[in-house]
Amino acid sequence: MPLTITKLGGQLGARIDGVDFSGPLSNNVIQQIAGALYEHQVVSMPAGDMSPEQHAQLAHHFGQPEHNATDQFGIDEQYPFITVIDSDKGDRADAWHADETFLQHPPVVNLLHGKVIPEFGGATAFRSTAAAYEALSDKMKQLLEGLTAIHDYGHLYEQGWRAGFPLAELVGDALQKGLLHSHPVVKTHPFTGRRWLTINSVYTRFIEGLNPLEAEAVLQLLLRHMEKPEFEFRHYWQEGDLLIWDQQAVQHYAMTDYEGRRVVHRIAVLTSAETYTGVKLA
Repeated sequence: MPLTITKLGGQLGARIDGVDFSGPLSNNVIQQIAGALYEHQVVSMPAGDMSPEQHAQLAHHFGQPEHNATDQFGIDEQYPFITVIDSDKGDRADAWHADETFLQHPPVVNLLHGKVIPEFGGATAFRSTAAAYEALSDKMKQLLEGLTAIHDYGHLYEQGWRAGFPLAELVGDALQKGLLHSHPVVKTHPFTGRRWLTINSVYTRFIEGLNPLEAEAVLQLLLRHMEKPEFEFRHYWQEGDLLIWDQQAVQHYAMTDYEGRRVVHRIAVLTSAETYTGVKLA
């Protein structure tokens, strides 16, 4: 049975209705969800009855779930890759970023299930770095072609250190572990064919291939460019929502404008997108 897919944002974002979580998800339903995801970049659906098994079933369609690289814990021994993000434990992501770009192969798809949602606030904001790239001038696109950038886990801690938190030791620890990687500034999405910007303010340390003054100027220009609200979409949570986004061409920001507690269960899929067997868009 076809699902109902409603577009919500100009550049990204859609709502899916009609998914029946009373039993295992059929391959046809999963294919429709995957197709909607790559068309709209961010999709949500009411999933109050979704089980951990179904959460995992959807994730496995896109590849191999990550055993989280950070310090969040799995919900149980059977599903160690379904991690709990709990605001009462200080789990917050209130800065624009794409997850774990310091890895050689960052997550390609993220799936969040809303378990405890505050009455007001707590939206998750998204922006399309594909739309941001497409809005650049042709000359800027030519400049970026072939450039790479260093993404470094220690950069996250360094920003906190500069803000006055005692994180100097963690900066050094991250550097010692070698949690950094070089990525092209612009990549091509394997299914949509759209070009997208990989840099983000949390993990990108610098652009390679330019002198330091030029590199910093270009990096800051791109970060400012991506701030344009027309590239953005906000998901306003309802308890039980399943929120899926295309990590390859979307950045996110978890807003902290709420009182009370916010708990979501997260799966990140790390496997290279070349293993995806679903709908390939023209």
